[in-house]
Amino acid sequence: MSEARYDIYFRGDLLDGFYADFVKADMAQLFKTDPARLAAFFSGTPQPIKLKVDKPTAAKYKAALEKIGAKPIIVPMGKAPPAVTTPGQQPENGQPGQAGKAASTPAGESDWTILPAGSDIGEHRDVRPVAVETGGLSLAQAGVTLVEHPERPTPVPVDISGLSLDEPGVNLVENPSRPAPFQVDISGLSLDEPGVTLVENDKAAPPPPPDISHLTLV
Repeated sequence: MSEARYDIYFRGDLLDGFYADFVKADMAQLFKTDPARLAAFFSGTPQPIKLKVDKPTAAKYKAALEKIGAKPIIVPMGKAPPAVTTPGQQPENGQPGQAGKAASTPAGESDWTILPAGSDIGEHRDVRPVAVETGGLSLAQAGVTLVEHPERPTPVPVDISGLSLDEPGVNLVENPSRPAPFQVDISGLSLDEPGVTLVENDKAAPPPPPDISHLTLV
């Protein structure tokens, strides 16, 4: 029995929370192509992504496409993908998850509703008020200092009776002590003329040749 094969299509359906412009850019990077060349894949008409693949390969494509927000259509090999049921209704760029809704909404019906002006669009949640005990608090008059006598640390007394201030520009250290220079004996050194070779015999004599008198050639 031969292994089952599958065809992978895409017609622009998006997962909830994803935007067509971003999905198109991510898909172009995924397939290494120009985003402008993917316009047909977001037209609402199923376009082939990969045909005649095995089940593990189809699963890999499905995971990669859903990761960027694209909802692929995977059918058994040779089976036609489902077509758009609403003629002329195309996915809108910049709207999250619109392509899938446009493809699945029957003609003459819509899953969009318009609320009256001023309606609360967000989900209603019952929020219980938090009871805060304020019996021990009071409100002072405007401009009143809240801390009348702030506590400050007692200053530490410092004896400066032995210090004096000299005139500006006076050297504080008259005779700074400096270490005596180190004496180096150079009486045993001499300076030769420029260009003179300092080492006359700087090459070692070659070793004597080995004694091969006791060897014979067979």
